[in-house]
Amino acid sequence: MMKFISMTALLLSLLLVPRCVHAQREQIVPICNQAAFTAFKSWPKLEYECPEGLNDYDDKILKLPARLAALRNLTRQLETFNDAEWWQSDVDELNACGLHHRVGDLTSDEKETWMRGDYNFDLLGNREMRLALIGDPCYQTGFAGANAFLLYHHHGRVSVSQVLNGYFSRVDNSVGIDFAKSNGQQLIEISTANSMPPSMVYYYFAIDPVTNKALPEKIFKNGSKTTNEIYSAMLMGEPKDFGLPRDAGELNIIRKGRLQPVISAYEEDERGRIDANGRKLRRIVYRWNGRLYVALQSRRR
Repeated sequence: MMKFISMTALLLSLLLVPRCVHAQREQIVPICNQAAFTAFKSWPKLEYECPEGLNDYDDKILKLPARLAALRNLTRQLETFNDAEWWQSDVDELNACGLHHRVGDLTSDEKETWMRGDYNFDLLGNREMRLALIGDPCYQTGFAGANAFLLYHHHGRVSVSQVLNGYFSRVDNSVGIDFAKSNGQQLIEISTANSMPPSMVYYYFAIDPVTNKALPEKIFKNGSKTTNEIYSAMLMGEPKDFGLPRDAGELNIIRKGRLQPVISAYEEDERGRIDANGRKLRRIVYRWNGRLYVALQSRRR
């Protein structure tokens, strides 16, 4: 079913959707070819009994024993996604088959749905690592409550790691994935975005060579704290519009598979010098030292 999107929501979706998902829609719309259609598989569902007396936004739902058991069962089902044909098929073509449901070109309406982002892309990634976005039946149902699992295909086996738990957003297709090489290992970036407030949170992982599971990679240091996640408010415009350097866009961390030497994040601050559509923001600059991104306290503005 197609959703009506107001101009405000459409603008927010164009500004906030992480680059990997948005890039899919900017490309030529793929077709559902025979190989992808044959290989296509729908994700298994997360199934558990919704508790009585709890609202769908209550975080107690996340810790329900029935839900935790259902997540473990779902993980086991995802581990069976080891068909060579499925991994060899292009992700965009598989998504096209999920939208079209048969071999051939997408219809005009389907192409419009694809380009506008009205279709919920629940498969992201490449031929080695794929992100499965699977809805939650009881948590944040009004805001597309979901869970994200990273599938790592290695030597014919699939290892599954949950990388987002009970994620929700007011922005459609707000999750993205990207990769970068650093110090001989591959970093995995899971990007998320929301519109209230306009903000982004990125998470970083690396594959453990023993378990083949994705583990948090703590590459950010602010003061004495190190973490695998980084937050930024959205500028809602180009850096130059706010008197900032051209390369000061928020969380531009990976470009063409490489970590950038200097990155910027933004926080709301009543004394901030940046006026972003009525919000006062300050800029936090991080510099890569070969192992970590370290916040430069002296360059806050």
